[in-house]
Amino acid sequence: MFEIEAMNGPLDGKRWPFELSINIGRDASAVQAVVPTDRTISRTHAKVCADGDALRLTDLGSSNGTFVDGRAIRESVIISSGQPFVVGRTMLRVLEVPDAH
Repeated sequence: MFEIEAMNGPLDGKRWPFELSINIGRDASAVQAVVPTDRTISRTHAKVCADGDALRLTDLGSSNGTFVDGRAIRESVIISSGQPFVVGRTMLRVLEVPDAH
């Protein structure tokens, strides 16, 4: 189990749980991690997938880009749990959450 956590802005500390994948954007009808307060985020901006033991971050053709370590990603990159990334003006990170069982 994973969570995406907002690290700045009005949603600072907000978390969205997911198991295998989650879409990030402003359109609540198209994504699970909804960031409606950041107008620089596209309706469907980016996606995070658990890919075996790795986490894959993919930009979905957003207008303002997705950034890891200050660099725009073109397609997809592997990120680490806890590694910050930026969509629009919002900094996010993925956290691995231990099972409650």
